[in-house]
Amino acid sequence: MKISSSYLFDLVSKLSKSEKRYIKVQAGSKAKDYIHLFDALIAQKAFDEGKLLKDYASANFVKHLSVNKRYLYELILNSLTRFGQKSFEDKIYEKISAANVLIEKGMFLAAYNELSKGKKIAKKYEFYDLLLMLLKIEKKIIIDLKRRKANLNIHEIYTNELECLDQIKNTNEYWYLFQQIAEFQKSYQKIQNEDQQKQIERLTQSPFFDNISLASNFRSRLYFYQTKAAYQFTLGQVKEAYHYNAKFLNSLEENPHFLQIYAERYLATLNNMLIDSFIIGKFDILEEGIKRLAETVNRSEFKSIKNLESRVFRQRYLLLINWSLRQKDYKKSLDLIPEIEKGLNQFGKKIEKHHRITFYYLVAYLLFLNQKFEDALHWNNYIMFEPKEDVVKEIFYFARILNIVIHYELKHYNLLESLLLSTPKYLKARRPLFITEKMLFRYLRKDINSINKKEKLELKNEFRSELKNLSEMTSEKRVFNYLDLRIWMKNK
Repeated sequence: MKISSSYLFDLVSKLSKSEKRYIKVQAGSKAKDYIHLFDALIAQKAFDEGKLLKDYASANFVKHLSVNKRYLYELILNSLTRFGQKSFEDKIYEKISAANVLIEKGMFLAAYNELSKGKKIAKKYEFYDLLLMLLKIEKKIIIDLKRRKANLNIHEIYTNELECLDQIKNTNEYWYLFQQIAEFQKSYQKIQNEDQQKQIERLTQSPFFDNISLASNFRSRLYFYQTKAAYQFTLGQVKEAYHYNAKFLNSLEENPHFLQIYAERYLATLNNMLIDSFIIGKFDILEEGIKRLAETVNRSEFKSIKNLESRVFRQRYLLLINWSLRQKDYKKSLDLIPEIEKGLNQFGKKIEKHHRITFYYLVAYLLFLNQKFEDALHWNNYIMFEPKEDVVKEIFYFARILNIVIHYELKHYNLLESLLLSTPKYLKARRPLFITEKMLFRYLRKDINSINKKEKLELKNEFRSELKNLSEMTSEKRVFNYLDLRIWMKNK
């Protein structure tokens, strides 16, 4: 965009000594053509472009004057408004700050020019709250602009502000609806009784819940898809949840200029869709989605996400390891462990504690299923020696059960006798024992105290039969999700 020489001169002439010094610091120590232009403008008492060209005819900045003017103008504004932030919202705030700087200097037409740039960004990305701020500033200087015969459409300002208010209200309705459903899901995960069913039915009485045509902007439509996905998941309708999560992702892929703004939500929703795919057995989509997840590391739209590589590692390998468990391809799953260990070492505490604990347990469990008991003990000990059980407490509980079975396989019978006393006490202090756990403790006590092979075989067969019955009980399924003792007994 062509910069008016008078705008540039007026801006330079109104700078304080400290501002001029700061701008030069921002430009760096090496001599630059636009800084020579800066010095030349400072030297002029009144703007005279003809004199400037004559006095500095041999200077390099004159050869590309329009380029150097534009660069210097942007440098000054960016320096004065603490330029450097990368989001589109920050770019709009930059224009707001630049306009305020220019207004303070009495340069109203130049301020209007900056406001126009900000409005262009705000409209493109539907930042209606920021557009309101821009319009508010525009209204402040409207009298001076009219006096200067600026091309200002009063009706357009009026209608733009009304539209902003309508769009903000619309987005707020969908945001509130989503937050209510999300809070319900966070509290209960899935509907478990009639009272919870009634509670969520009350939340979904809003006319916005079933009618996407009422979503008048892109952000509202995204909230609509997230609301429906969360709602369907609480009902146990995972296929429907998958459907809405896919619509959310496709909307962003089809509107790439929004993708950078909503990159964080895209990543979270992609993870949800992959979990949905896993649950409903859409493994072809799961495989494609995991590749899609891995590719985000190299996509410019996602560069602003903090710790992106560690998050992609965590999401990718938790899915892969659970997929291998579901397929019961335990030997193939061993190939994942070196990469998991490498990632955990590489990213360290960038992997949140609850995810690290989950990795430790899953790797220990995989090694246990592959009868690599020493290695399984090594990984399980990361959990056993963790001083604070402040996250994923259920994993800490089942790690104690896995610990007992590993020591049994390693024939650490003296230690096992102690564990069979301490572990039930530990668990009872935190939650009721499952029947399966009681049966396991009873079986192990009898087995390690028996020297008769026939008796040992009878105990084993009896326990296998008990496990079969227990695995069919709804109240016991949680145990088998964490530690399927049937596989262990089958291996034996």
